[in-house]
Amino acid sequence: MLRNVIKALTKNLGLKLLALLFAVTMWMAVVSMDDPPINKRFTIAVTVENEDAIKAMNKYYEIEGDSSNVTFNVMGKRSVMNEIGGSDFKAVADLSQLIQREDENVVPIEITALRHSNELTISKRTRELKIILEDLMTQRFVIQPVAQGNPAEGYALGEMTVAPNRVTISGPKAVVSQVDSVKAPIDILDMSTDITDSVVPLLLDENGDTVDTTRLSCSVDIVTVRVDIVSEKSVPIKVNYNGEPKDGFEVISAKAEPAEVTIKGDSEILNMISSIVIPESDISVEGADEEFEQRVDINRYLPEGVSLSNSAQATITVKVDIEELERRVIHVPSRNIAVDGLPEGYQIEFNDQTVDIEVYGLAADLNRLSANALRPVLDVSNVGPGRHVGQLQLTVDSEYIIGDTSVSFTIFSENADGDDEEGEDNTDHPDQTEPDEDTNADTDTDKETDTNADDNTEADDHRAVTGIDDISDREEE
Repeated sequence: MLRNVIKALTKNLGLKLLALLFAVTMWMAVVSMDDPPINKRFTIAVTVENEDAIKAMNKYYEIEGDSSNVTFNVMGKRSVMNEIGGSDFKAVADLSQLIQREDENVVPIEITALRHSNELTISKRTRELKIILEDLMTQRFVIQPVAQGNPAEGYALGEMTVAPNRVTISGPKAVVSQVDSVKAPIDILDMSTDITDSVVPLLLDENGDTVDTTRLSCSVDIVTVRVDIVSEKSVPIKVNYNGEPKDGFEVISAKAEPAEVTIKGDSEILNMISSIVIPESDISVEGADEEFEQRVDINRYLPEGVSLSNSAQATITVKVDIEELERRVIHVPSRNIAVDGLPEGYQIEFNDQTVDIEVYGLAADLNRLSANALRPVLDVSNVGPGRHVGQLQLTVDSEYIIGDTSVSFTIFSENADGDDEEGEDNTDHPDQTEPDEDTNADTDTDKETDTNADDNTEADDHRAVTGIDDISDREEE
């Protein structure tokens, strides 16, 4: 039976094979008519690889125009083409295959299918990525923290830090060369405590305008800025000086400009500071005969942990005003001299009706000084009877310099006879003369003398004994 089957199959074998081939052809024709091949266009972005090849040339590249996308045709069966999209393809431009021409720089683009690659036909038309080449520049900058706004009243900006504090910028030389500084701004408006914030650094040109970073690459995108908020206060500046001005001159004032500065620091330290003192060792008036100025760095006198709120105030000007002293002679009536220490039973008589006292000082001070303001006092507690010369004690302010205050006077006993007073001569001054014989007169004579003195005093009331005489020369010096 098996033999019969084999015989039947092999009978007319040629015709049978021809019939099979025809059947397959007909089947394929029918299938093709139901799932025909079709074309489809895709547009996808070009992936750039091997950028280091351009950097190795010390060049910066930029894709020209819209060539960063590529459009291509794909042929395949309808059933397959209906399943795929643009994400099933990849377009790669390998920069190591750069072709430099006279008028353009191109990189071949290779398009491949990620799925059904054996069932698809991608158009073979040449695809190229056009790029622009520029000189590459890389520069490193220090990031500077910048405070925006002012802290709360009574507080000041303290130390500022930024981390990381450096950034490396790469890109076209024409763009990188515009960058003058890199700053990290932070808002401190009305702040009274320390703050920390993350900020984006700003690239600024020499005019302070922001540089476009589109074509630049930065090693740092975000930095952390920390700001210390400290206390502040205003304190006066006190100026001390050493030395003496030229004879006949006096220091009127030594002042700082500005007269006060604002300092900042820890509140505990600031509370202990009432002023900033410039020591006398730094300002000398020795031998000076006119006003002068001296520049001083105030930072030298600040305690540790304290600084100026405004660094521009670091250098101040010390102005020393020096003026020449003038001489006045003030006539003090003898009757205005108070006497201390006169023993009971004794009397004193001044040998001159007025005493001339030399006073040196500034014109403005001398003009308001009168004889009554001197309040002269003579101490005779250790002086015996006789004719003497003593020194008056005056009550004057320190801005005046007093010259000779000697006064001639006679002390005598109210009950003594003339012989007692003629005995010992208690002369205190080398220029003093011997006592007059009139001093040895009896009590009636003394009384008469006192009466005459009183009469003379009354006669002098019409004179301006308290006037101030201007003496321009210095003959008596």
